[in-house]
Amino acid sequence: MKNIFWTTTLLLLLNPIQLFSENNRHKFINKVDLFTCTSSDFGQLDPAACVPFGMVKLGPETNPGNHSGYNFTSKNIKGFSHNRLPGVGCSGAGGNILVLPGIGDFLNPSALVDKKTEYAHPGYYKIKLAESGILAELTANNYVGIHKYTFPEPGQSFLMFDFGYNLSKLISNGYEIKDNQTITGFIRATNNCDIGAYTTYFSIHFPKPVTFEEQTDGKLIARFPTKSNETFVLQVALSPISVEQAETDRLNSIGVKEFDEIKKDAEEKWEKLLGRVEVSGNTEYEKLFYTHLYHSCLTPVNSTSTTGIFKGTDGNIYKADGYIHYDGWSIWDTFRSKLPLISLLYPEIYQDFAKSIVDLYKYGKYAGAGENEPVPTCRTEHAVGILLDAFQKGMDFDLGSVWTEILTESDSLLYKSPDNILETSYDYWTIARIAEMLNKKDEAEKFQAKAMNYKKVWKEKFLVMDENSDIMHGDGLYEGTLWQYRWFVPFDYEGVFEMLGGKDVFSQQLEFFFENDLYNHGNQPDIHAPFLFNYSGKSWLTQKWVNQILTKPMVQHYGTHKKWEKPYLGRIYKLAPEGYIEEMDDDAGTMSSWYVLSSMGLFQVCVGNPVYQLSAPLFENIVIHYPKGNDFNIEVKNPSAKNFYIQKVVVNGGKYDKNFIPYNIIRKGGKMLIELEEKPSTNWGEAAGAF
Repeated sequence: MKNIFWTTTLLLLLNPIQLFSENNRHKFINKVDLFTCTSSDFGQLDPAACVPFGMVKLGPETNPGNHSGYNFTSKNIKGFSHNRLPGVGCSGAGGNILVLPGIGDFLNPSALVDKKTEYAHPGYYKIKLAESGILAELTANNYVGIHKYTFPEPGQSFLMFDFGYNLSKLISNGYEIKDNQTITGFIRATNNCDIGAYTTYFSIHFPKPVTFEEQTDGKLIARFPTKSNETFVLQVALSPISVEQAETDRLNSIGVKEFDEIKKDAEEKWEKLLGRVEVSGNTEYEKLFYTHLYHSCLTPVNSTSTTGIFKGTDGNIYKADGYIHYDGWSIWDTFRSKLPLISLLYPEIYQDFAKSIVDLYKYGKYAGAGENEPVPTCRTEHAVGILLDAFQKGMDFDLGSVWTEILTESDSLLYKSPDNILETSYDYWTIARIAEMLNKKDEAEKFQAKAMNYKKVWKEKFLVMDENSDIMHGDGLYEGTLWQYRWFVPFDYEGVFEMLGGKDVFSQQLEFFFENDLYNHGNQPDIHAPFLFNYSGKSWLTQKWVNQILTKPMVQHYGTHKKWEKPYLGRIYKLAPEGYIEEMDDDAGTMSSWYVLSSMGLFQVCVGNPVYQLSAPLFENIVIHYPKGNDFNIEVKNPSAKNFYIQKVVVNGGKYDKNFIPYNIIRKGGKMLIELEEKPSTNWGEAAGAF
């Protein structure tokens, strides 16, 4: 933040008119702090230059790094690479085509940087190398990473390329020097957690002739003379399809554009995307909002070529007629918050997501990843829930075309440990709903019965909680405890109420869960739990705990795999490099999206049932600017650090007592007024009704 302050001050002194013009043009991207959640294991994010949902993510690889290649505390870089999976676990994936500039003959595998010069905003990154004085500036479009290097001294300069560098395991690679201004090649590597593989083809274009030196360690040096303060612009195009397609996409997407014009295009894309929703209120909360909205829009990535073709997960090439095909999924995480957010703010993008998931089912869908992935990817469990959700929200795609594939997948869903059974039961429920929509009555009844079988394991493992219920990985659980997985029955809380003995018992035990710090916001299994008081008619407790997580210190006992001996006490969401609690990966935008939705006072607990739970927004005003002018405006009276209890809600001029709102009401546009006070109202939202 200090760097941004001094940069802004200098620009103001030099050209105040230009600065005010830039601030006005960058109203939303100026509220994004790209260094939030980039330190060590506090989010696993990075400041790479990219466009929304961009396939190319051009950014620094630091030493040491993190899962996406960058660690804010590092003062040494290995170079700049072109793709990554932001905020995921294991070692991440991507990091392809590492480029490090230098001067003279000394070939150092890394370089010190001048951290005071480091600056980034959406679509742009820059830093100066401390010893050589080289200024590196980066920008990108969807297909091409653009490097602009300014060499301070006249002499012999170079770029060092490492085609073997990778964040996961390298399987194979190769390159060919086409001429003295072009290199082409490929990189094949494993996906996140070394599951399956992807192949990236590349075409590198130099602005003037260079001399190549092949090194014994596999690196390639490109040497060229430079004058004092000469700029050198490198273009690196990526494609999942072929070298030829990479070059075609480079020419089609860039043409004769210069670095500054490409940078401006990227900035304008982000400004337009972030400006879809406008919030006003507390300055820190506004910055957190837009920072995390940015993080929510990094994956999946647009893997469709400029000629409208894409590579399927079976390795074959297909045509995307009238839509953008996306790849690079992490649905086990993102279905819980990010995909409901995208559907709410960007329904046109969500529709293309649904079509891309249909493609996934048609051409080869794996729970993790296959051997022919187009781009680095993570996992695809619960994709069937997204298809149901998109269909329920009116998206236009052919759901019935993949019914056979959905049935085939249903036979392979995990059903062993207690968490498997609950999550697979949710998938069975979604399949039952899809069968109903496709008029397949027998299959609907079959899968509904399979879904309700969750009650057996719930009674056995979750009905009575004891000392064994607070053990990470106990009973074979994946990254959680029985207490944390207990609440994942989004399709049948009425059934849970019945097993427990009523809504009051449910509320009491849920409050015990929070009051005794058994909740874990560092991972996904229980992040919907604060909104479950809405289901039991005690909405004020949802408002209390959502506000606590958003704005106040929390005790947190859990990492990803163990309960800490010394708990964390502090805010969970901060505008800082240590932006999350330790070990809280952003998981492809999941935790960012939780913040964005919850700070708007909205959250979809059951994906596939198109309603959003209501809680108290953090802002005075929220406007979703839908296309065609049908804005939805949320006006909030009296929001403050103490006022977070809802007293009254009015929707489109009429009193509104439900503690949830259907998607279609928001999507049609209109106005919702929410009045807040310091003391809870036990009347508003008490009769929760049907969800």
